[in-house]
Amino acid sequence: VFVDSVEISGLARREIPYLRRSLGMVYQDFKLLPKTTVFDNVAFAMQVVGAGSKAIRKRVPEVLDQVRLSNKARCDISELSGGEQQRVSIARALVNRPTVILADEPTGNLDKIVAMDIMDTLEAINKSGTTILMATHAAEIVNARPKRLLVVEDGKLIRDEEGGLYSL
Repeated sequence: VFVDSVEISGLARREIPYLRRSLGMVYQDFKLLPKTTVFDNVAFAMQVVGAGSKAIRKRVPEVLDQVRLSNKARCDISELSGGEQQRVSIARALVNRPTVILADEPTGNLDKIVAMDIMDTLEAINKSGTTILMATHAAEIVNARPKRLLVVEDGKLIRDEEGGLYSL
């Protein structure tokens, strides 16, 4: 497996944290920090990699605007709907300008309308140059936006197709 022309299977353990900085993660269950604000949840990802407060104050509002949450920056996470929480998770994954975002069932806990909104957000991020690698069991999500389709069964790649539709 290569990420930005680097074969990751050959990385030394000490190099893995630096690779992770080029990746963003979005989870089905959001993995947000409870009892904090939207701004603080997104800022945390920048703080972890050593970004300064000036850079954080500049970048976090940009990313919140990108995921349509600029009006929720000071809201507590507990005040948000599931779709809004997932958009915070996406903003946190995006804030450090990753080359790749790995999304594990990002629409799994959401109703169909909200799920399609999340997919619109991910598609816009993809169009801006970030690769999105998404795992899902939802054929309707995959088929609504045919891109490169990889099907894995029992740990083996059984299909790799541009613009493919998925059927069970």
